[in-house]
Amino acid sequence: MRKNILLSIILVSFSLFVAGQSQRLVFVEEATNASCGPCAGQNPAFDALLQANPDKLVALKYHWYFPGYDPMYNHNQDENNSRVSYYGINGVPHALIDGTSISGSSYLGAPANCSQAKIDAAYAVPSPFEITMSHEVNNGVINVAMLIEATESVSGNLKARIAVIEDHIHFNNPPGSNGETDFYNVMKKMLPGVSGIGLNSTIEDGEYFLIQESWELANIYDMDELGVVGFIQDNTSKHIHQGAKSSTNPIIPLYSNDAEITEISNISASNCVGHFDPVIVLRNNGSDALTSANITYTINNGEAISYQWTGNLAFLESETITLDEAVFTVLDENTVNFEIENPNGQVDDYPSNNIKSIGISKGVEANATVLLILKLDDNPEETTWEFTNSLGEMIYEGGPYSTPGEQIFEEYEFVTTDCYTFNIYDAAGNGLNGGTFAIGFGSTIIVQGSNFGSKAEGQFRVLFTGVDEFAENSEMSVYPNPVGNMAFVSIDLQDSEIVNLNVYNSLGEVVYTISNETLTEGKHTLEINTSQFVNGIYYINMNYGGKNYQEKIVVAK
Repeated sequence: MRKNILLSIILVSFSLFVAGQSQRLVFVEEATNASCGPCAGQNPAFDALLQANPDKLVALKYHWYFPGYDPMYNHNQDENNSRVSYYGINGVPHALIDGTSISGSSYLGAPANCSQAKIDAAYAVPSPFEITMSHEVNNGVINVAMLIEATESVSGNLKARIAVIEDHIHFNNPPGSNGETDFYNVMKKMLPGVSGIGLNSTIEDGEYFLIQESWELANIYDMDELGVVGFIQDNTSKHIHQGAKSSTNPIIPLYSNDAEITEISNISASNCVGHFDPVIVLRNNGSDALTSANITYTINNGEAISYQWTGNLAFLESETITLDEAVFTVLDENTVNFEIENPNGQVDDYPSNNIKSIGISKGVEANATVLLILKLDDNPEETTWEFTNSLGEMIYEGGPYSTPGEQIFEEYEFVTTDCYTFNIYDAAGNGLNGGTFAIGFGSTIIVQGSNFGSKAEGQFRVLFTGVDEFAENSEMSVYPNPVGNMAFVSIDLQDSEIVNLNVYNSLGEVVYTISNETLTEGKHTLEINTSQFVNGIYYINMNYGGKNYQEKIVVAK
């Protein structure tokens, strides 16, 4: 009797332990190539094993460039290369289970090392996540929804990743040199890109994420073989917590009354003008139609700005809303909090996703020359950009482009002291998928990005007017140059003047100031103590008589 009671206690304890965990769907990956002899030798048995376990695993294959021709690699070179490089793979075929190279009697990562026992062992390890996926194809575009629910608390550098695949590609004649004609689980596109979607670093039990992505289909051999897989991966350890295979069945919402702000745009990552017009995307995550909501936002915990929204959104439908303009005092670091209240006049069933925050830094004070670095993606015709001044007037613009993958390095001069805005646009709304951009000066980055959606923005203030706007320096001289511990500025005034002088380092920071110094007519020498300056380039900017005077000096001790 005592043994039975003890056994019951153990079983109850075990059931409580596993209640918060989910059945794992094993995620198997392979790097392969259509001209790789060892791939042809190992893939048939490997593929047969994968196909024998449809309820236990999900598979995804990356076609690499090595050792020879492979048309499936050519369809998406960047993302295939990136995923193979991510794992440090230097030869094919190479297979992994849940992010770990498969070990065995052959070399590490050999598909031949995979066995039913290894699949069963991985399948027996519980997962902290449930994933449900759905997709549909409309007018040549595949739309994917991914619902992730945590069934226990978990932390890490977590990424959700989605891949559009072809389950089976058959060629009448081998496309490569190894004789293979049948290829399975072929990766066609990572959504929104190879970097995936970042999740919270700590996720609590019951927390959920609803992700929507889309892709205009390209290079698909057989639409009937189109599929989608997803997985959650720790980007540091590379361990995959859970895999999933999509279906055409719609996702079932978790709650009845649930609204979420999914996107915030038209707000620069850096700001020096002190105002913006925020644009948000409101989505209905609940089974009940969303017909009303109160949306508020605050800047630096200031007075709330409210917007009353009404409409009619079914589950997963969304609407883009332009909120009222915000005017604020720009601090070094600024926080904007957006909140949804009273969806449908009721308490939200899942309030955890009702608040979204973004940070805005103070626009950096840049030199007059700004560098644009741009690596285009596979759709360069979608990319355009512009520099505008504080009045919204166009200063420079570029794009659309025509060469996929082109790298652009260009410098731009700004000849008036002002707050400037850089905007980069993607017509398809998926950013530089596989590309990147950055603007900056010296070693300072003003704004950079890759998967920014439709638009990314950054602001900066130019410290120095262009050379043409400076007065001739015949009335001002600086010596010695290079400078040691003391610099001397000599000026010859025609009248009594109020003089202002600033010294800037190469980062645009003011390191020395003389303010409102009243000097009489005649010659004067101003001293600048540079003993605390680090070696480097500095700019002396002097103003008097309504004119600017500038000299560059080099501090070398």
